[in-house]
Amino acid sequence: MRRWARGAGLALGAVAVIGILGTFLIRDAAKGVSFEGDLRTGGSIERLSLPALEGDDTIEYAAYADRPLVINFFASWCPNWLAEMPAFEQVHLDADGRVAFLGISQSDPAGASIELAAQTGITYDTGIDQQGAFFNALGAVGMPTTVFVRPGGEIAQVWTGALDEAALAQLIDEYLGVTV
Repeated sequence: MRRWARGAGLALGAVAVIGILGTFLIRDAAKGVSFEGDLRTGGSIERLSLPALEGDDTIEYAAYADRPLVINFFASWCPNWLAEMPAFEQVHLDADGRVAFLGISQSDPAGASIELAAQTGITYDTGIDQQGAFFNALGAVGMPTTVFVRPGGEIAQVWTGALDEAALAQLIDEYLGVTV
């Protein structure tokens, strides 16, 4: 009888642990960040879906897949991001749609990132990866990080470090083949 009670207790404990883990997994899935692909330089983004930084929209990589894409991860706690954003906005404007830009807030509260995006005046799309799952999957190691993606999803480069306007334009030319 004791053996049966111990076994039943262990079974109930296992069910409770599975239930708790399931709740966390569902909660993470509800955050809306999902991706597939070989997420390293030379690999490719096959699918990316994440919540828009503001509102209830979802950002899908498919909307950018037909053109070069610059993904810039940012966070309010990163002083380098604040310094580089005027350059990103200017290059975005100079590219005039020939290169898409996507800013992704990572590991930062949405409100702080919304305020930072407004403060810097960026006009390109922004999404949020609050837990940093996509950032980590890319093997990114520091902030700010910029990812250069060729049409079709090939990851040309994952760049760590702040960029000014000239350096960003040069890297777009080098990795994406677009002169800005």
